[in-house]
Amino acid sequence: MPKYTIRELAAKCGYPPTTVRDWVALFEEFIPLINDSDGTQYFDDDSVEVIHYIKRLRDRKLRKNDMLIFLKENKDPLNDTEIDIILGKHLKNVFEHTLNKSPTPRELTIPYLKVLSDCKTHHVSEINELLADYFSIEGQQREVFLNSGDSKFKIRARFARRELQVAGLVEQLESNTYRITPLGLKVYKQFPYGANMSLISRFLKEQANLDGNEEETINEIFNVNEGDNEEESTPTEIMDEQFRRINNLLALEILEQVKNVSPKRFEEIVLDLLLSMGYGGSLGSGETTDYSKDEGVDAIIKEDKLGLDIIYVQAKRWKNTVGRPDIQAFTGSLEGKKARKGVFITTSRFTKEAQEFVRNIEKKIILIDGELLGKYMLEHNVGVSEERKYIVKKIDTDYFQVEE
Repeated sequence: MPKYTIRELAAKCGYPPTTVRDWVALFEEFIPLINDSDGTQYFDDDSVEVIHYIKRLRDRKLRKNDMLIFLKENKDPLNDTEIDIILGKHLKNVFEHTLNKSPTPRELTIPYLKVLSDCKTHHVSEINELLADYFSIEGQQREVFLNSGDSKFKIRARFARRELQVAGLVEQLESNTYRITPLGLKVYKQFPYGANMSLISRFLKEQANLDGNEEETINEIFNVNEGDNEEESTPTEIMDEQFRRINNLLALEILEQVKNVSPKRFEEIVLDLLLSMGYGGSLGSGETTDYSKDEGVDAIIKEDKLGLDIIYVQAKRWKNTVGRPDIQAFTGSLEGKKARKGVFITTSRFTKEAQEFVRNIEKKIILIDGELLGKYMLEHNVGVSEERKYIVKKIDTDYFQVEE
């Protein structure tokens, strides 16, 4: 029987050596190994089959822990069809160990796309029915999940849909009516067995790079670390992480709302934001310009009572990226007004050339893209209201100390 070093194993399989080395380290208990008399370790043809098996699982975008569980339950290498059958059954039986619990938002993400994959328009109540069918929820449990006000099931389904909407995978057509987008259909076909939004976001970025589409804006939905073992985190860490997650999602939802307003309303929103951020001084003095005769300036903010220091603002509710020519035109408008300060705000993004240009000019121009716009509106309470408040308390040790 032939014996292979780890580099020869990689060559035999046709995969990069670093990749195979990582797989051997992660899944060593499942990969056959030969110990030579001198202590050297080699691999054989059975090892080759297992590496190909691991590759088939990786192609299905399973997480490390999911792969470990799958390999423990199915140690002998399976072909693509056999893997698909087992994974399909696993998803169908997701409630067997959580009889009184709703699926998590992560467990709902891909099923939500699946029930919309017919590309038809569905009312939210119909979507929830289809999800209940998908997870085989029956009897009293189905009644509780679908007909008991804001049940945990409906709350989690709503949260999953919000994530999918801001990612551009699901679109709302009318009130409570939704449809999958072409991008959403592409994601469903890529991850038929489940994926969290961080993984989906990375895939969307990779696709945008492969397509060479610099104008396509793919938001990083969440930058939080979705670890495999939440029990390693303290309650405070979990709360902080989920608080960031809620705010990240809400900021992106704000941006989606802003993208749908009229250009004139967008200028008013931008002015409200800058005044809320403290520009305009204690007087909060600012105004939008005449929409038909703005001369490249959409709003003006006076930083002092006499108007001796003025900030000029341009607001572009655009889908395409803002390039250097657009910033140069805005700079020319400032030059005509003998102005030193300007703010350029867009719902899209700025090219690297545009960002480099403002760093190398004498005038002070601040660029705010769509992602920052949503975060700033959330931070300064523009277009949002308080829903609920949680107060975390701690022991006041001074209270318990008594002087003797």
